[in-house]
Amino acid sequence: MSTAVQGRRGPRFYLAMAASKAAASGLKLLHRNAGQLPGVVAEKLDPAFITHIDKPERIVFVSGTNGKTTTNNLLNDLLRDNGVDLVDNRAGGNILTGVESTLVKNAGLSGRQRVQTAVMELDELSFRRVLPHVTPQFLLVTNLYRDSFSRNANPDFIFSVMSEHIPASTRLILNADDLISCRLAPQNRNRVYFSMGPLAEDTSEPQGIACDLTACPECGGKLEYDYCHLRHLGHARCASCGFTNPDPTYEVVAVDRAAHTFTVCEHAAPGEPTYTYRFGVYSLTNLYNLFAATVVAREMGISPDAIAASLERGINVTAARYAEQEVGGKRLVALASKGENSTATSVALDTIRREPGDKIVVLMLADAHKAESPVTTEYIGWYYQADFEYLTDPTFKQIVVQGVTNEDLLLRLRLAGIDEGRLVMVKTPEEAADAIDLTLSDTVFWAYDIFNGDDVERSRERLIKRIEEGSDVR
Repeated sequence: MSTAVQGRRGPRFYLAMAASKAAASGLKLLHRNAGQLPGVVAEKLDPAFITHIDKPERIVFVSGTNGKTTTNNLLNDLLRDNGVDLVDNRAGGNILTGVESTLVKNAGLSGRQRVQTAVMELDELSFRRVLPHVTPQFLLVTNLYRDSFSRNANPDFIFSVMSEHIPASTRLILNADDLISCRLAPQNRNRVYFSMGPLAEDTSEPQGIACDLTACPECGGKLEYDYCHLRHLGHARCASCGFTNPDPTYEVVAVDRAAHTFTVCEHAAPGEPTYTYRFGVYSLTNLYNLFAATVVAREMGISPDAIAASLERGINVTAARYAEQEVGGKRLVALASKGENSTATSVALDTIRREPGDKIVVLMLADAHKAESPVTTEYIGWYYQADFEYLTDPTFKQIVVQGVTNEDLLLRLRLAGIDEGRLVMVKTPEEAADAIDLTLSDTVFWAYDIFNGDDVERSRERLIKRIEEGSDVR
């Protein structure tokens, strides 16, 4: 059950409730998402609005540096497919005003909530503004990495903000493979852990040119890895103090990529039963996100058979983050990563690198939203923490670079040692499509910032037209 102190309501609250409901209705008529504006209106009229408004009886928050949006959306789809009536904030707004907007849309004018289950994404820094007033029944944290320089750059700082504000009564669902986030909220004993067992593609040490866990987080001693799945996620122990990963409650014990299945052992259940689930397109990040969503669903009481049936029916990563189609014998794949995030971009490039066969990649990493703003400039320092060295792999036959910071990225690509003969610089999404040399490969990837979805669509549609017209050569 969600618990929170509800302050005494006065005229300001009811005025804020009416105005924010009107704002939400107006935006709906305009076919807008109303992700944050209703909450902004409510805050202006009643600064203690989050305290005053009723809360659903059962609240689930999903947070973490990478994967929270995908995991939140997967969890929403999974629960709805199993008949759970819920409200969510997947239309946008994972900060305080976004949470308030979600509650406004789910409430009557009195503030009473209609649907009594809410599953919402929550930004890490927003813990300090939301959790003092909202106590979730469940809180999933996917991982902690360095993030955008303009947002949550330092994982140690983000850890401290999150850890301090997590309620002791909330059921914490943590990634045992992440020796950073698994240590959150020592004041909370109500916790379960999920983990991946050893995998075929594991490495013997953390991956990438920038590592967020260079020493034991407890004593600063040397970490010795048994295996590493993804960046610093894996199993390790400190040579000095013995600190190691917590024992998992849920563990992936087998992955069959050919059959598109993964098997989970529930160690806390009598007899430690195992259950097998289906996944869609394989990548380690997709698997982590889907696994985390199934763990939350299990903690919420959804049976393994019901979860398996939902996944068989096609619950999967949304097209907003991964889209694949085949046109005229050409495989076209769009793969999104979190903007200005070196880890997410590196993982996306590595995922593409691991795909079999020759390939062409179109890089659309410059934030188009910031480029349109006269008062905002994207800080491109994160390019030097991302692993563009993956693009030196000989299977990348052509690399097309598009965006307002493409000359900055060109310098980074040259420093990575990429053959300049494989690089093509363009200005617009349409020019990117025209520059693709389809005689070099039948597979084209778009690696893009999540805010550039419209640009990717324009580029892909133009390439599809080329293919359908038979214009395969530049």
